[in-house]
Amino acid sequence: MIILSGLKKIIELNNSLLDRRSLHQQIGPLLQALGSDKSFWNEVIKQNLSDQNFLNRKWTMYEIPFFYVYECDDFNMKVHLFPSLESKKTNILASAIHHHNNYLLTTYAAFGSGYETFLFEKNPTTHEVTKETNLKITHQFKQKEKKIHLIDSWVPHAVVNPESFSATLVFWSSDKKRTTDKLRSNPLLKYFKTPLRKLIYNLGLDENLGIAANKTYQWYPQNNKFIGILEDDFFAPTRAMTGKEVNDYSAQSIFYFIQNIGFDDFEFIKSLKSNKDVPIYYHQWIDLFLNKQTIPETFAKAEINVPNKTITTEEVLLTNKFVNNI
Repeated sequence: MIILSGLKKIIELNNSLLDRRSLHQQIGPLLQALGSDKSFWNEVIKQNLSDQNFLNRKWTMYEIPFFYVYECDDFNMKVHLFPSLESKKTNILASAIHHHNNYLLTTYAAFGSGYETFLFEKNPTTHEVTKETNLKITHQFKQKEKKIHLIDSWVPHAVVNPESFSATLVFWSSDKKRTTDKLRSNPLLKYFKTPLRKLIYNLGLDENLGIAANKTYQWYPQNNKFIGILEDDFFAPTRAMTGKEVNDYSAQSIFYFIQNIGFDDFEFIKSLKSNKDVPIYYHQWIDLFLNKQTIPETFAKAEINVPNKTITTEEVLLTNKFVNNI
């Protein structure tokens, strides 16, 4: 991937700091500087829409629409797009409560209203049989109040659907540098990913090698308790949702963002019509953009794979009181 012009300081900082938390403490202002630079957004948009792999990726409802920014063995950067609900309700969670295993995440709210988030105490215990979990809220805030924030490894958190279509610039890295970091990008090892994971878990080396826990849970409130559901089970329905409808949704979200952030290189967008790597489902949005017609807003899915289909902020707060006797 081409190194975008504004990333030099971030790459230099990464190379100079072994401690990953120190890196994340200093990365926020650099993300904000990038997010405030129109030329950076122009480069991101053009880089992704010139990339055959990005253009022809197999979109699923498991992932939100996004742009790549930069990736190496030590870290990766992306732009995540967060549509609001069509109802514009701002008390419904976009997904279940979850963590990102051994990854640190620094987020800059770059566009739109931003979302509300909950952070919980790290390393919760989920009962093997009942799936009850001892979650406890430590922070609750809206991104517009805290545009730069860090989510530590193993810290459960929740994202609430935003008031309006939003975008975040995110920086991921593992919580420590490991000698095995370079193996993650090895194409041969990726081919043998599943059997290798089983061997690593059997040997008890998952933490040393920096891979996800053998059993990773998502959580939801039910009957005044926080209940765990295996991540694979939670995501199974959305991972299975692929095809025309999902491709159209992703391309429309991308072009809605491009239009609303003020991207104005019409010659570049025009060139996409003759680019054979550009799938046909992009063309209707390209035409609307070139004709300066309003691209319709996309909306987040209203239901998620939990028993009640939705999780409200009120349920989370009430369950937190019961579980922790507040």
